[in-house]
Amino acid sequence: MANQTVCPHCGSKNTEAVENHFKCNDCNLDYGRVEYSDNGKPLVEAVCGLRFRYGDIVSGSVRLRMAEDGDVCVFEVYDANQGGVDKVADVISMDEWKAFKETLYHKLYLADWDKEYIPVNDGQRVSENNDWELGVLLDDDEEMIYRGYDEFPAYWKGFLNLIDPFFSRLNRE
Repeated sequence: MANQTVCPHCGSKNTEAVENHFKCNDCNLDYGRVEYSDNGKPLVEAVCGLRFRYGDIVSGSVRLRMAEDGDVCVFEVYDANQGGVDKVADVISMDEWKAFKETLYHKLYLADWDKEYIPVNDGQRVSENNDWELGVLLDDDEEMIYRGYDEFPAYWKGFLNLIDPFFSRLNRE
């Protein structure tokens, strides 16, 4: 039975639900299984922080940091483009933080993303010099890092939509 998910490995929509996960009929890889930290905790529960950077060395970058702090999640977002810094820090509730993590793992399939995204040098595309890095901090001092350079995961737009409410708080002039 076909579904609306996209394979995070190859971007195909030719996928199907199989028991408690999904299978891509094009690349034959599975995704959507519950992944666990080194301490045996489901990743979605083990995540205690996140850091994200997107941009380039010349013009600057935007950044987001999130960290659990007691019964809230503290976040800091800033834009360091053109040599200036526009920064906002605030908190979200633990319910909002849990919903954020649920989206990351159960709708965007973060555990199934590749660790690196680098474009093929085929001479057809012009490099935009945009690189990104997403670090996911786990409560057992483990960090999972995903990065790319002018290449992005299949769920990149969904990820940007997820973090957009934080970046939209920046005062853009």
